[in-house]
Amino acid sequence: MHTKYLNLTKSVLFPLLAIGLLWWAYSKINFDELLDALKSANYFWVGLSFVAGVISHWLRALRWKLAIEPLGYDVRVRTGFYAVMTGYLINIVTPRLGEVARCAMYNRTDKVPVDKLIGTVFTERIFDLIITLLITIAVVLLQLELIGDFLQDIFSRQDGSSRFLKLAIILVVGIGGLIAYWMISRYFKPEKRSPWMNKVFGFVDGLLDGAKTIFKLKKPLLFILYTLLIWVMYFFMSYLIFFALDGTSHLGIDAGLTTVVMATVAVIVPAPGGFGSYHYFVPLGLGLFNIDLGTATAYATLSHTTQMVMIATVGGLCVFLGGIEKRKQTRMEGEEAGA
Repeated sequence: MHTKYLNLTKSVLFPLLAIGLLWWAYSKINFDELLDALKSANYFWVGLSFVAGVISHWLRALRWKLAIEPLGYDVRVRTGFYAVMTGYLINIVTPRLGEVARCAMYNRTDKVPVDKLIGTVFTERIFDLIITLLITIAVVLLQLELIGDFLQDIFSRQDGSSRFLKLAIILVVGIGGLIAYWMISRYFKPEKRSPWMNKVFGFVDGLLDGAKTIFKLKKPLLFILYTLLIWVMYFFMSYLIFFALDGTSHLGIDAGLTTVVMATVAVIVPAPGGFGSYHYFVPLGLGLFNIDLGTATAYATLSHTTQMVMIATVGGLCVFLGGIEKRKQTRMEGEEAGA
């Protein structure tokens, strides 16, 4: 019965959530102005964003191979890319199911047990979550001037020290947080902590345990490099679209990072393919930079559509190529058995 209600939630309520958010996002804008903005967009930058998206997923396949190597399997990057793109394609329809789907495809093409592949996906997600948290903290602290006049005065000095002060605060907060975590974990046992504090420490401990798995990798530094490059490509996927529209072409790196954070928040919402959630949250982020709702929605529409087209076209091709790989694998196994 529990599974029945869970499936009902996924198949009915999640799409309804997407529809509701889409309606909310587009209900306050002028559709003629939206269409004009999309028609006049510079699609050269849209194409570059498309390419950045493909590169990010190829890098994800490279990183996944590194995570699998300690298990004793020599997998192929090409088939890993097919699996990654298939997972993203499935996620458009059913959120979260894509992770299982990509593991199932890699199992069919490279014979790695699904349960072991799921473990490597968890390791990847831990590092992605860490990067997301770091970017979020940096965005919040670097954009403090947008939150209240008092903080704006503090961090908008004209003496050139503003950036130094912001970075110093990030460093101090980070070190202070680590010290506080160490002291509380050392001197306050779980039974002496409040329930909410135990939840926080359980979450942090889980991140640290996942992060420790990097020491089991054969090439940990390369794994970290791939992780950073993946997120650099994610940034360019959002940032390059700014130049496609006149109303956002002046925005800088800070706006790009903010957009990445808001897009990540949109992905967390269980709306299939980020429909609705992306169109709702990303304009909220752009609103911090005085971008009007119409322009912000046009940006969100163009950016999200670019990602969906990329996943649909490249992902669909990868499903086809993955099927060919599977048939080749089956034929080779048959020939070996016959020999």
